[in-house]
Amino acid sequence: MRNRTLALVFVVAAAAPHAQTPAPPAGPPPTGPVVGSGNFFSPIVSDLDKAVTFYRDGLGLDVQGTPANADTNPALRAMFGLPDAQLRWQIGRPPAMRTGVEIVEIKKAATTPLDRRVQDSGAFMLLVFVRDVDATFARVKALGAPIVTKGGAPIGLPAGKPRFRVVVVKDPDGHFVEIVQADQPPETQAPPTANVIAVRVRLTVANLDKALALYRDALGMKVRSVDEFKKDPDVNAMLGLRDAQYRVAMLEVPTTGLVFEVIDFTGVDRKSVRGNIQDPGSTRIQLQVRDVDAAIDTLKRHGGAVVSTGGATVNLPGRGGATTKVAIVRDPDNLFLVLLQAAPPPPR
Repeated sequence: MRNRTLALVFVVAAAAPHAQTPAPPAGPPPTGPVVGSGNFFSPIVSDLDKAVTFYRDGLGLDVQGTPANADTNPALRAMFGLPDAQLRWQIGRPPAMRTGVEIVEIKKAATTPLDRRVQDSGAFMLLVFVRDVDATFARVKALGAPIVTKGGAPIGLPAGKPRFRVVVVKDPDGHFVEIVQADQPPETQAPPTANVIAVRVRLTVANLDKALALYRDALGMKVRSVDEFKKDPDVNAMLGLRDAQYRVAMLEVPTTGLVFEVIDFTGVDRKSVRGNIQDPGSTRIQLQVRDVDAAIDTLKRHGGAVVSTGGATVNLPGRGGATTKVAIVRDPDNLFLVLLQAAPPPPR
């Protein structure tokens, strides 16, 4: 059992909010509605500048240019289901990756900051693999990041003979970030000077079996592993918990190879925190699909709900006359899925 203790830190995955060019194929071929992923982590924040400072100066992501906005893009605001809102965003990318962390600030809409704990359904965590966890931790701590891990500093896993050093913190709006340094770093295309070398994401769900029925069986993500419930004091300490049992399933997004974990807990107090897409603390992820309408129907059958204006899809104009058919759907655990379907350009 000990060789599975580190399930939470073992597996490593090798624009604008409406569309992102996919990375070169690195994952399994698509077999279901989901055919790839775009920007893999999109935190909704209350203060864009403060959040960019955390992800750029703290974590070391590459953020270029000035913030974009949707002031003259009503279709994009309709995708969010917020026709009168003000949206600004910037993207922070790990070195050598074409997708990234899409940080979105939403104003002129009623908002309520969300307060989730790591065991609460809807908590979405960014896992960042780095070459130097101590330097990274020192930077985010200096920026005032709340520390979740017990002891307030990186810990070794497993205790006694650690192969990983890891710490969990929060960004300024409560999104969880796990910072991991492995004794044997994963393969990476990042340059030797880069600190961030790999990423993946993890969603806390109310029920793992139901989440697998959606993401594995209905949407077609490939399963790498599914664990039984276990209790490990080292992992509990990392997550700031005590006596909790957890089970994890590791899935892989077709084509892009993004590792998407789902986790649930027992033996610890839990609650469901339901928020709106504009609430600081909410999170989006982009998924490329064969057919947006079919994907929406699938998600609805599993308890999802469309949040885009009118409960319908939106056509976003792109380059060369092409459009992207999109919709945002809230999944049963309050993760907002941006479904992207590229359409061919109109006939000349």
